[in-house]
Amino acid sequence: METEVANTDKVKVRNRYGDPWIWGIYCTLCLVSVVEAFSASIQQVGTAGIYGPIGKHIVTMLIGMAALFVTQFVSFKRRSFTWSIIVFALLTLVALVYVMNHGQVINGAMRSMSLFGFSVQPAELAKLATVLLVAFIMSRYQEPGGVRNIGVVLSAFVVLLFGSLTYKQGFTNTAILMCISLSMMLIGGVQVKKFLVVLLVYGIAGVGYMAWQDKGGDEPAVANNGREVVDRSSTREKRLDRFDWSEDACLEHPLTDKYKQEQYAYMARAHGGIFGVFPGNSRESSRLPLAFSDYIYSIIIEEMGLVGGLLVLVLYLALLARAGRIAQRCTRAFPALLVLGMAVMITVQALSHIAINCGMVPVSGQPLPLISAGGSSMVAINIAFGVMIGVSKNAAQRGDNGRVVLAGSGGDDRSRVLQAENPTQIK
Repeated sequence: METEVANTDKVKVRNRYGDPWIWGIYCTLCLVSVVEAFSASIQQVGTAGIYGPIGKHIVTMLIGMAALFVTQFVSFKRRSFTWSIIVFALLTLVALVYVMNHGQVINGAMRSMSLFGFSVQPAELAKLATVLLVAFIMSRYQEPGGVRNIGVVLSAFVVLLFGSLTYKQGFTNTAILMCISLSMMLIGGVQVKKFLVVLLVYGIAGVGYMAWQDKGGDEPAVANNGREVVDRSSTREKRLDRFDWSEDACLEHPLTDKYKQEQYAYMARAHGGIFGVFPGNSRESSRLPLAFSDYIYSIIIEEMGLVGGLLVLVLYLALLARAGRIAQRCTRAFPALLVLGMAVMITVQALSHIAINCGMVPVSGQPLPLISAGGSSMVAINIAFGVMIGVSKNAAQRGDNGRVVLAGSGGDDRSRVLQAENPTQIK
């Protein structure tokens, strides 16, 4: 595709703030987050006061917004950005290894670490690092008609490495990493045979690792930092055993701790009906475990109804569609894979949260991007939005005279990785 630079000044002025649709989706999700996080935080009121939980959530959002503000100005065209990716990935690996051995216990598993007084969950950063590394690798090893073998192997290795380190913190995290990478491979033009081989390798590695981790059977809980660490193999088996596709099945069981997550989530959705009971009038937020994080979508449906639940779902799907549109305007592979990879990461995580809340898959903890309470997830998702906005500032656009222009072109394409043509463009 030939790119002609014309009327560049006009395009820079028009596009200097990034894609307005992404900004609109971001602001809408933030608004929903503030309203629903405040409504769903009733379980924390007893220890933190009425405004304590929402105050903490807003501070977390502001930190995330600061990360977005900085990220959107980072130039992915410079070689320093590629080095930043490698450094960030290495730091994430170190944090994951540390948490596996010395982490703080959250909901029965070692998931977090303390950094400068803040609780950090490296699993959330691992998703971001995976997208950055896979985008970099596949851009680096593009070839006519697909991706070179070494690029596919390295991408799969990155996912298996991060997946093995996040597995004990929750199998859903590992599954999401695999889904993100497979989506990016399809987007990046990986040949069908190579894609199927990667899919087979993921399956074998996943089954083998699960068998190796679970070979000890049910083990007694052990203490860590004064809190209990639950045997995750036993937890997974129990969740799978009680999972039933029929929502009525969970209501047939007595209301006990074993089924309360599924049952209270069902009650919240049923109570919401079509239009909801209006924000602040939730009945189940005081009874539903982790209503402010892992089950906030159920509270959204209760308060905003089916209409509100569908609106939130559409926002995430619209983000993915808009990222695809921006990717098609990019002239090189790296920014196209970056913007789509970030959108896929956010959307896959959102769909996982929604599927869990709606009883479509077994219970597992997964925050709703940009809405659920949680510092690490909030910062990681804001960085992802910052990357997408930054790419949208430099995507090719149509000038007033109909000619294609490249916004923000300054001749600073110093990194070799940017030389690969965009595989998402329709020839």
